[in-house]
Amino acid sequence: MLKYLNMATLLLVGKSFFRLRDYLEEHNYNYVTLLDKQATKAHRSDNTILCDFSSTESMIDTVKAIDKQYHINGVVAIYENYILAAAHIAKNLNLPGLPISAAEACTDKQLMRQLFAKAPEKISPEFKHVRDKNDLIEFANSHDFPLILKPANLAKSLLVTKANNEAELLEHYDHAINQIEDIYKKYAPNRTPKLLVEEFIDGSIHSVDAFIDQFGEVHVLKEVVDYETGQEIGYNDNFHYSRTLPSKLNERDVEAIRHCAVLGCRSLGMLSSPAHVEVILNKDGPRIVEIGARNGGYRERMYDLANGIDIVGNAISVALGNQPNIKAKYNYSCVTLELFPKNNGIFLDISNENELEKLPSVSYYSLKVKPGDFVGKSADGYKACAVIILYNRDSSRFEKDYSYVRNNVHVHT
Repeated sequence: MLKYLNMATLLLVGKSFFRLRDYLEEHNYNYVTLLDKQATKAHRSDNTILCDFSSTESMIDTVKAIDKQYHINGVVAIYENYILAAAHIAKNLNLPGLPISAAEACTDKQLMRQLFAKAPEKISPEFKHVRDKNDLIEFANSHDFPLILKPANLAKSLLVTKANNEAELLEHYDHAINQIEDIYKKYAPNRTPKLLVEEFIDGSIHSVDAFIDQFGEVHVLKEVVDYETGQEIGYNDNFHYSRTLPSKLNERDVEAIRHCAVLGCRSLGMLSSPAHVEVILNKDGPRIVEIGARNGGYRERMYDLANGIDIVGNAISVALGNQPNIKAKYNYSCVTLELFPKNNGIFLDISNENELEKLPSVSYYSLKVKPGDFVGKSADGYKACAVIILYNRDSSRFEKDYSYVRNNVHVHT
């Protein structure tokens, strides 16, 4: 049963996570979780309802019955696979939410790139939908190497590869084709596999989060996150090793990224939604890699620790048709690290794990696998073996602990 009858009731679409549920309960929100029938074994509570997301008609029927019982005030989706479903639900309940066309574009990089191409400024790399090797070769013949091959609608750098010549590109294509059905079945069962080839933009990688209100105004955080990739730390893989606050960029580059983020969100027609904007900053300015209609991974922790910004609260606010509050209260050091193995194999351990857990700056550490599990590169469709978040108000202590992790904490296979 719902407990707080005098507060707004939120529908959490697809699934949630414990920090979100804790937040809602601490702030006296009612909520109902609409779980994917295909990905759920059993109910967890009275306000958890199973739903068939493979049929929009069936999904809407289920939601209307929920609304009749609980009176839904806002719709929240925090996972990529359920962004489009949430848009359909918000429209049918006449609630603030992403337009369906925007939700489609936010979950399909081909549609996204097509809309970016119509922006008043160049904000994204050139690309091509790859249906066969002929498409791949045609694009390669008219663009310089290196080139990026990636799925159009997956997250977490899964199956993303960089090719330095035509032979590598064709090899990566064959590898992706052999893996793609299984990867989609595991991580995106309701999506159709699709590959893109695109220009490689040489530059540093960054992201910034934003919130778009129901009138289309894009509220972009001033706090840009700096990334470091697996390639940059000596791995033959394209995962994001580190995400760091505060940014080391100068004010001009930060403002260029924020301006680019506004253009990108407007190009997609986003409304009443969070946005996670990933960009590459090169000599010609920022270029958008992708925009997700959600906040970035780990951002609710990072922005809270480093800046005192309430990411979850802002996502709820725009879902209810209210204005976000993105002003930072302070500016401390924080980094999120995802650990992958250098080579695919049987997971043994995390080196110096005991010492890691004693570091003063460790705010969060989660081991995602266990000894004996087969683990691998993100380019081969695997996810991180471990996640570490470091934070400290003492910048010298933070740097010392961060240096220890970089030099001593690795995945052993």
